[in-house]
Amino acid sequence: GQQIRLLGESVFSRWKQSVDPGHPFPEKGYHGEYILDLARQISMQEDLGNMAEEDAIAFCSRFGKEKMLEEIRSDLEEFRVHFDTWSSETDLHGSGLLEQSLQALRQRGMVYERDGALWIRTTDYGDDKDRVIRKRDGQYTYFASDISYHLQKRSRGFTGAINIWGADHHGYVQRVKAALNSSGVEEGWLSVLLIQLVKLWKGGQEVKMSKRAGQYVTLRELLEEVGVDAARFVFLTKNHDSTLDFDVDLVKKQDSDNPVYYVQYAHARICSIFRKAAEEGLPVHWDPPPVLGKLTAEEEMALIRNMAEFPPLLEDACGKLEPHRLTYYLADLAGLFHKYFNMGTKNAEYRVINTDDVELSRARLFLAGALRIVLENGLGLLGITAPEKM
Repeated sequence: GQQIRLLGESVFSRWKQSVDPGHPFPEKGYHGEYILDLARQISMQEDLGNMAEEDAIAFCSRFGKEKMLEEIRSDLEEFRVHFDTWSSETDLHGSGLLEQSLQALRQRGMVYERDGALWIRTTDYGDDKDRVIRKRDGQYTYFASDISYHLQKRSRGFTGAINIWGADHHGYVQRVKAALNSSGVEEGWLSVLLIQLVKLWKGGQEVKMSKRAGQYVTLRELLEEVGVDAARFVFLTKNHDSTLDFDVDLVKKQDSDNPVYYVQYAHARICSIFRKAAEEGLPVHWDPPPVLGKLTAEEEMALIRNMAEFPPLLEDACGKLEPHRLTYYLADLAGLFHKYFNMGTKNAEYRVINTDDVELSRARLFLAGALRIVLENGLGLLGITAPEKM
């Protein structure tokens, strides 16, 4: 595509400027240290001077694309985001799927020619106008590739698809759905979540970024500074349609202001309670003990009621595609536990382990064990670790 071509031109210009500082840089080219890095890597592997300029730019485009994609894959794996299949527009063209999709649309009478271009009748399915899928010069539009990409997914047997797009693509949603409906895909098969921007804050100031100007913070840099667990938790604290303010300084704190620390610390505290119970020789039975009736404190009842909400909350959050509700739930549950635990540090009567009342200790250990399971499962669903010590 045009953006990959521009990447190649940018890299080539930086390479050329290393021997000819006056060589012009593309007006809309990409800036940033990474372009220089790519040019340096190429200079160590290939002599672009022996190539025609057009061939050199094409080489820079391929090299840059492969290197950037390699970094993206690596960063996502580090972030615990795994994709089973990676697709490219080139694959769609090479596989013949694009032509197959168009042929199917022709058979359904959903395409027509006008002004030398090929159009799809998306207005029949709610779009505000019909769309071009093949330009008069014979080149396919991005829209044609998008249609084929989704049809290929459906042909693999998926009963639904969820797309995550930037908010600036909101005008694209209805036309894609209309195109799929015109291809025989049932209404509701495609769901689109539009995500808002993330604003990064450090030292009380917003970090200004511009991709084209080369001013940005990469995901890897963020992970190196705050860690994968903290980054995942914070990214999941807002609904997809809300702007996210990511405060780096807050996320690095080790106190109740830091939500991920607060939740993980609750799990670690419970693990320490069980280590203490083992030291005291208190037996832990995972079958509900008959002494559970000894749990009478209002704080204990609050924990039990809150844990009982876990299964229906998960079902509802999954059905509505709202994972942020789980982060808030875990933070609330952790807050209840920390309040309960701190009561015991001030008043021995509320301690989980009380050697003077073994039955009460057994009941409270069972409660703590149930809480540990919920916290571990909740964090696990978010792809976040549940540490036993902190």
